[in-house]
Amino acid sequence: MPDEFNIPTPQWPDEEKFVEAMAAQIKALRPSAESGGETRKVVPVEVVKAIADIANHLWKAHTKMLDTSTGEVREEMKRVYRHVDGSLESLTGIGVEVKDHTGDIFDYGLPLKVITTQPTPGLTREKVIETIKPTIYWQRQIIQMGEVVIATPASTETQA
Repeated sequence: MPDEFNIPTPQWPDEEKFVEAMAAQIKALRPSAESGGETRKVVPVEVVKAIADIANHLWKAHTKMLDTSTGEVREEMKRVYRHVDGSLESLTGIGVEVKDHTGDIFDYGLPLKVITTQPTPGLTREKVIETIKPTIYWQRQIIQMGEVVIATPASTETQA
């Protein structure tokens, strides 16, 4: 067999320290009173960031494939749309939720970053008119805070 297929035997610099480190990691994963008896899940930050990036890019592609006036898939995008939609469904299957806030009533207590406001006549409450970035949840925890543009009630005062 060629040399490039040989898998080297792992060399542990200090087997005792390695075993101690592994035992500490296992202990950290065990349910505890502080965690309410739930097992902690440890995921590298890079993985969480990659999941958020993938979800964000798929959401952007998904929204660009829709006709803004009808909400229907644009004719030229129909063949690709099902793949993007399927990918978003796959993310849902592992606990990822992508929340587009467009059209939602806005509340300043929401975990959203307001990019800009737009005074709009006829409104009585703030409303999200555009989602710049969706809020992304993984396993019910926010991994990306949404960014939005909101419409605000226009001032009814007239200037003399």
